[in-house]
Amino acid sequence: MAARLIAVRLSSGLAAIGLLVIGWAGLVKPRRAIGLDGASPLTLASGQKTMVSHLSEREITLDQRREAEALLMDFTRAQMTRHYWGEFADSLLALGLSSSSDVTARVERDAVSTKLWIVPRRGREAYLALVERRSNQLFTQHCKGDRERVGQPFAGNCPPSWSPLEIEAQGS
Repeated sequence: MAARLIAVRLSSGLAAIGLLVIGWAGLVKPRRAIGLDGASPLTLASGQKTMVSHLSEREITLDQRREAEALLMDFTRAQMTRHYWGEFADSLLALGLSSSSDVTARVERDAVSTKLWIVPRRGREAYLALVERRSNQLFTQHCKGDRERVGQPFAGNCPPSWSPLEIEAQGS
């Protein structure tokens, strides 16, 4: 019985040491591989520079998308509230909202609808929030697409070649 207990403890200890070594290697090796260990970008190989650049650009795009989605949702909710009290607002400032300096945001409004166009300074994606009165009900739509179609008139829910954007409500 004592020999079995020693064998179990020994194997558990070896397994823990093995996992510790694997975890340590996983933390240290990738940092060196993509230049996060303080190495100068000049010392990185060409393929590594490309990978670092690609990952950096992807992270920026995801951050921009997250920020745009939050502004789209805030705009939609605020415009629905404003419509309930009378009419759509004609600016973000009138809604008590603001955009960061990393994006250009433009509000368009007419008698039955309001749109928020968001164009980040970097990347190819742009975003749209639409709030529209249809048959005495409010309709909302969020879209994303190529920045070349920003501000151009369109029929339907999203501009041509743009896709609907499903935004999860924060705190729900």
